[in-house]
Amino acid sequence: MASGGAATGGGPHLPSALPGRPGFDPAVLARGRLLLALADDARGRDAADEARTLALRAAADFENGVRLSGRHSAPSAVRCRALLDLAEARAVAAGDTGHPGVLQALRQAVEVVRDQGPELRVPALRRLAEAHSARYRHTAEPAELVAADALFTQAESLVERDDPVRAELLAGRGEALVARAEHAGELAVATEAVRVLRAALALTPGSDPHLADRQLLFGRALRHHHGAGGTPTDLHEAEWVLARAARGARDDRTAALAWLERGDVLLGLAGRAGAPEWLDRASESYHHAVRSADRAGAPLLAARAHHQRGVVLERTAGPEHALESYRTAWTLWQRAGAAQGPQAQSAQSTYERMTALGGTD
Repeated sequence: MASGGAATGGGPHLPSALPGRPGFDPAVLARGRLLLALADDARGRDAADEARTLALRAAADFENGVRLSGRHSAPSAVRCRALLDLAEARAVAAGDTGHPGVLQALRQAVEVVRDQGPELRVPALRRLAEAHSARYRHTAEPAELVAADALFTQAESLVERDDPVRAELLAGRGEALVARAEHAGELAVATEAVRVLRAALALTPGSDPHLADRQLLFGRALRHHHGAGGTPTDLHEAEWVLARAARGARDDRTAALAWLERGDVLLGLAGRAGAPEWLDRASESYHHAVRSADRAGAPLLAARAHHQRGVVLERTAGPEHALESYRTAWTLWQRAGAAQGPQAQSAQSTYERMTALGGTD
């Protein structure tokens, strides 16, 4: 890395100031970037304490660089990059991409390039949008998703239709819209989520490593659209695209999520009458979800899949077989500490079904 070499004396000499702007030293930012790279390396080695220490040192350099670049009127590109790097360093130090300090730096970056071209504005807008989405996962405040939606939309308006970045922006916006649909269940939001993610998929080549993730999001959008008052065909299309996502996923966690989502869709297709064909396919989908979750080392996903398979087995194979699935799910919930955590409601549902079937002795 050129900046890292300069910071350690192994690369080209860095001037002590930008031409005509005495007092601003780019070496401060170069050192910060070297420290941030070392922090990323420490994260890759699961050395969390080391990563945090290095990230805090990097953040201090970036804060100094931001202050000096503003005082000495450095170019917008220099100040924007320094603020984006500061946001990254704070995110690594806090272990949270939606930390308030991250949002603060990114808001400054967007402001710095307000009158600049898309090459500077789009990355800043996108990073701020992603930070708001991450913040929502901690606060559950719908305003965070509304902000993310608006920022993704603004960034998308600045790129050409054939720009590869456009698919990424659409996918990011679609994810925020799906979360909004999950929270409020509004048909208009779900409709927009389906439209946006359909457009994102149309721009995503089959070789794209993010294809399965976007197919999973699209399937979820279709399911929420149906639940909000959409058409019966929503579930059929969702089942089709989720199967493709599950089979084409490049990692087991994504596959497990897709199999789970597909199972839920198939349960919806089975309806209250419990059409045997759909129920059998749902049971099979949950079985695949269990296997993928086990391979991914994701006990919470495996617990969800075992519980849902128990729901199906109650309607097909009888209480005894369902109870076995519920017991396995309950064991996994407890092992993962979910009975007292964010998944407590799901764990409680498993316990209630066990109780109803007489299996808690």
